[in-house]
Amino acid sequence: MRPTLLGVLRTAYVLVAALFSATLLPRLGVAPRWVPDLVLVGVVATAVLRGPVHGALAGLLAGWVAELVPPVGSPLGLAPLVMMVGGLVGGLFRRPASRSRLRAPAALLAAAGVVLVGRLASAVLAEGSVDLGGSVMRLASTVAVGVLLLPAFVALDRALVRRRLG
Repeated sequence: MRPTLLGVLRTAYVLVAALFSATLLPRLGVAPRWVPDLVLVGVVATAVLRGPVHGALAGLLAGWVAELVPPVGSPLGLAPLVMMVGGLVGGLFRRPASRSRLRAPAALLAAAGVVLVGRLASAVLAEGSVDLGGSVMRLASTVAVGVLLLPAFVALDRALVRRRLG
């Protein structure tokens, strides 16, 4: 089994998104409650096109990468599990015959909601308190950025698959 260009691009996106969210956005003055979950956007893009199994696998791998990038705020191993369930939920929106533009944002909203609940539960486990307002704002920023990025990701994915590079 050899790596495909699409697999390499997805891996590079997850690494860059995790580093960008953890290092560059805070340095630019973006409040932590407004930093979107860019890694989840990539997971949902994969899940919507490939289905729940690929979405869960992509979520698990992306969660491991995101967990390695500081700051780690949840118990070890919980972020990959939460991201895996988010990828699974996003993959449930896969409809091969459908070309609806609302499918990917709806999948992102559902997956982000699942990840939000998982992160709130991990915050209760780790710290005993929850910042519900900050978490909802992060959900809103993730969905807003995802609505802008998902169509480009889906188009790129389809183009690479059409050219047998994915």
